[in-house]
Amino acid sequence: MKSDKFAGIADYITQRRAQKGLSQEALAYDLIDYHELFADLDSLTISRWERAKVSPNLRRQVALMEYFGDKPHTLLCDPAFELKQLPSLDAFNKMLDQQFKYNHVMGAHPYISPENVSFDKLCKRSDEAPQMYGWIANYHTNLSNGREQWSQDFIKSLADVDSTEVSFYLVNGLLAGHIFMVKVSQETFDQLLFGKLQDHELAPAHLIASEQPGCLYMLSTYLGGAHVSEDFVAQLLFTLVEDPQNTSFGYKARADIGIKLMDFIGGEAVHTGEVLTERLEGAKYQGKRRSYVSFSLQRQVLISSPLFINLIRNSK
Repeated sequence: MKSDKFAGIADYITQRRAQKGLSQEALAYDLIDYHELFADLDSLTISRWERAKVSPNLRRQVALMEYFGDKPHTLLCDPAFELKQLPSLDAFNKMLDQQFKYNHVMGAHPYISPENVSFDKLCKRSDEAPQMYGWIANYHTNLSNGREQWSQDFIKSLADVDSTEVSFYLVNGLLAGHIFMVKVSQETFDQLLFGKLQDHELAPAHLIASEQPGCLYMLSTYLGGAHVSEDFVAQLLFTLVEDPQNTSFGYKARADIGIKLMDFIGGEAVHTGEVLTERLEGAKYQGKRRSYVSFSLQRQVLISSPLFINLIRNSK
């Protein structure tokens, strides 16, 4: 029987290799065949890993755990599992503080006290959901400065699909954040990211069932205050990794904070929208304001993100 408790990656590799009945050399050959991340691996490196002389980077740790048939996020997010090279959340929290001080488009909510740390978290089955769909439609129309017109009925039609993930964050009755994710095929995912299918053209027929392998696409999101930020980001990221059928995540960043978040979790910019001339419109990318910047993030990259690991560890 496999043990589920490990002091750290050195203990993990030692135990799992023994359970598999492999020598260090045999494991090295297996890993080379398993994933390109191990292309230059040899038995000496594995020996150094097991003696804790050096640790494989987080990407390699994720691949190792998948090779042995374990769930990487379950192990890496356990505070008892030692991670020597895990950076702190200081840089991420500093970025949030800076955004919340001045950005009211996708940042600090102007009607909520920054000292207020309590919030209610609602799902799409709540009685208040229909009204909030209207708020999301208004928010997006305003965020895009009227370039993209959404309606309450459009949002509701997608929310009614079982695989759609919706969370609302309320502070004193005010909507202080929301997450609205749909699940689509790889083909539809690519069309959305590259602008071949516009967000407002999405229909329930484009969405797929939760149990099918596919991609999560963030149709709309808003983070309105530091008091909901940790739960908000943890919810957002964990939704992708908790189900191995979710192969990747993508969305269009329409404000600066969205691009900065992708910098922390390793998202890859794959497409950009039109160049905007107004100084505070859209998202700044490579020196220009864009109507949006599309990002794609693979599940394995997210699991090895220090931000994701830290947030989940801190929530336990």
